[in-house]
Amino acid sequence: MDLTYLLNILLKRKWLLLSVVLLSSLATWFFIGQLPDTYKAESVISTGIIDYKGVSLQRDNPFIQKFQIESSFSGLMEKMKSRRQIKAITDTLLAHDLLADGVKVKPFRIPDQEDIELSQNEIDNMVLKLKTNYTDSSVLDAKPVPARSGARLAEAYGYDYESLMKKLEVNRIGETDYLKIEFKSESPELSYFVVKTFVDKFLEQYKEDISFEENQSLVFNLKKLRERKKQLDSVIVKINEYKTANGLLDVSNQRETVISHIKELELRLEEANQSIPSLNKQIALLKDQIFKYNKISGNAAYKATHYNVEIADLGDKIAQLQVKIIDDRFAGKNVKALETRLENMKERRAKAMDKSLTIPADEKERIDDELKDLVRRLLDKELELQLAIEAKRSYTAKIGRLQAKSNKLLKDDNVLYSMVEEKNRLDREYEQIRNDYEEAKLLADGTENPLAIVEPAEMPVEPESKNRAVFSVFAGIAGGTLTSIFLFLLAFADSSIPAPSHFKRITGLPLVGYVNKVKLKKQNLHDLFGNAQKSDLEFFKENIRKIRTAVEVSGAKSFLFTSPKEQEGKSFLVLLLAYALSLNNKKVLVIDTNFKNNTLSKFKGKPYFEITTTGKRLEAVNSASNIADPKVKLISIVGNNGGSQSPSEILAGKNFGKVIESYRKKFDFIFLEAAAMNKFSDARELLPYVDKLAVVFSSESPIGSADKDSLEYLKTMNGKMFGGILNKVDLKNI
Repeated sequence: MDLTYLLNILLKRKWLLLSVVLLSSLATWFFIGQLPDTYKAESVISTGIIDYKGVSLQRDNPFIQKFQIESSFSGLMEKMKSRRQIKAITDTLLAHDLLADGVKVKPFRIPDQEDIELSQNEIDNMVLKLKTNYTDSSVLDAKPVPARSGARLAEAYGYDYESLMKKLEVNRIGETDYLKIEFKSESPELSYFVVKTFVDKFLEQYKEDISFEENQSLVFNLKKLRERKKQLDSVIVKINEYKTANGLLDVSNQRETVISHIKELELRLEEANQSIPSLNKQIALLKDQIFKYNKISGNAAYKATHYNVEIADLGDKIAQLQVKIIDDRFAGKNVKALETRLENMKERRAKAMDKSLTIPADEKERIDDELKDLVRRLLDKELELQLAIEAKRSYTAKIGRLQAKSNKLLKDDNVLYSMVEEKNRLDREYEQIRNDYEEAKLLADGTENPLAIVEPAEMPVEPESKNRAVFSVFAGIAGGTLTSIFLFLLAFADSSIPAPSHFKRITGLPLVGYVNKVKLKKQNLHDLFGNAQKSDLEFFKENIRKIRTAVEVSGAKSFLFTSPKEQEGKSFLVLLLAYALSLNNKKVLVIDTNFKNNTLSKFKGKPYFEITTTGKRLEAVNSASNIADPKVKLISIVGNNGGSQSPSEILAGKNFGKVIESYRKKFDFIFLEAAAMNKFSDARELLPYVDKLAVVFSSESPIGSADKDSLEYLKTMNGKMFGGILNKVDLKNI
């Protein structure tokens, strides 16, 4: 987009811009005026980083590099703004406000009870602790308040770390050795109290830090203390990790539980061992009885059941399911569903046995019910024997696994015992080293503090300036700038073709010409082209003449006019171009092949052309005051009665190409109009009959996805593309 177009966008919305600027400035002026007054207290301290007072950056080197100075100042300021330092200020402020009686000592702030989110009992307990730890003379040496309640109260009072750091500033004064501490609040007393307390507490804390760093014995013992603490923590971590990795909670109890399970399984194993010989004897006796009862028939029945595949398969499944029930029962799982399945399998096996005991007819007389019963009992005992053997195998395996687990727990108990002994030894050594450290700390007292107060905090008298004028001007400028950017973004997002310079970039088609937007109310074309008009109409006529020249020099005789969408102004431009060519004594044939909107047909047989564009469409107007226009005689119009058929369907079998060819000999130019390309196929069907295709676009219509499909088709026209004509262009964008 060019600069002129962007400026036109702003000029069109100048009142909007001015309104935004004015409203932004007035609103800022008003809201800043509503802000409460702010009081600032400040204090200045010397650091001793440049002016040495007992602490040196590099004692063996007389030259102090700039980066060392900046690094030292940065480190000192970060320490001053640390959470530990701010936490001390928070606790002191809470002590002041909670212990204030409202008469001798007034609280700085009184928060809403809803913001505190603590019960009255919790508040009373905190006040009691503060009364025990704080006195009027020792407020600055107060101990921290309880963490949970203190955090909630600090947020309610606005004394938490984030709130205080928004108002507290620590900065170096130029290239000097001084630091300035500033705090702003709604109360002069609060600002003074925070700055004074902050400076006093930091000087005290810094002196302690310096004593740690300067005393070699203290550093040595501190290093030993940290190493021993690290070793102790490492052993504790190992103990916890060993317990976690091996699933150990209480080794002794776990081992007792395992041994109890082993004993229970051994009892069940003994029961299985005792049942196996008994079952073997019973099976042998049953076989003997069957053999004695009827040797031949017994063998037949036995074989019929013993070697039956289904009965054998069910017996194996019953044995497997019995083992699973044993396993799940000792694993603590619910086995009710499995027991139900077991009973169902036994019933199926019994039915299979009954079925298998059906003996052939020649032996049936010799088999009676008693023999059948003996065979059933034999099979049941054999199944019981199989189950006992499987149970024995399962119990034996489980006892082995539990015994291994018991042995491992015994080993784990021994490993943990050695680890705990190591931890106890490190505990004793840690306590001894800590005692040595405390003694070394006492020796570190008395070290000179390099920090000193240069300007103590003073009670602020007047509030800080709100800079209403500056902020109001800035707000107006910012509002106008943001509004301008928003308007530009809207312009960039606009998919219409606002100016001829944008046509090629947006459509990808060559531009033949453009026509500015005009309003014509009962305008006779003879009067329009024959007389001087207003500036916009004069510009309009010249643009039509430019397009007329392009038509004349194109070398083509037949032109098809179409557009992507409806109401783009095709009929309007066809009529004007035809009349403009007639002014050059050119004979023009206008064929209205727009069967969907036959506007041009309405001008057929008119002695003059008078039009209006005040409505949505181009309309022919009759007026008794007009006389016949001789130039209109050079224009012939072939109309149509409209319809829903396409041109190829209407012209089918009429050899329309031959008709057009015959018209070429009688007329200088032939204009055809087709319906909109997005909705209809008319333009594609009429294209073979013409030399050139002219596409009309409205500057007011956005280019949508349907238009893009039509544009892709138009780019394949090659030599038949005459170009685009941009209609309804705003004069300000030309």
